[in-house]
Amino acid sequence: MADYLKDKRDCACGCGLFGTPRKRPEGHIRGCDCPRCRGKRNRAKGDAKARAARKKLGIPGVMSRHEEHFGGRLRVEMKAGKQVSPIATRFNDAWLQSEAARPIGDNRRFMMIAMPEGTRDGIVLMRLSDFVDEYGTLE
Repeated sequence: MADYLKDKRDCACGCGLFGTPRKRPEGHIRGCDCPRCRGKRNRAKGDAKARAARKKLGIPGVMSRHEEHFGGRLRVEMKAGKQVSPIATRFNDAWLQSEAARPIGDNRRFMMIAMPEGTRDGIVLMRLSDFVDEYGTLE
């Protein structure tokens, strides 16, 4: 076998994947769907989205994956992935409804306000880019 070819073998967890094993988790193949690999991948994706949001909002404080250590004027909790898909669907539906009724020349930012049953307070949803363009950073 040539020196430049990497060793290929079955995934360490027995999931049926074949390829070049990764160093961590030891012996697993890229795309492995065992709980350990899936959790590691989900955490990495969530951390990347949180870093991007934090950078865009200019949130000061300790560089940590824990939102409790962030600085700034607001407490922040960031969520990503499939758990936010229902929220995104409702927001996009409301945005489309608003766009259909928007008069020509109206270039105000869109904000959705959700008023859950049994409460007097609402929840504000807005695109991150629109928030930063309209209100600036949270420093």
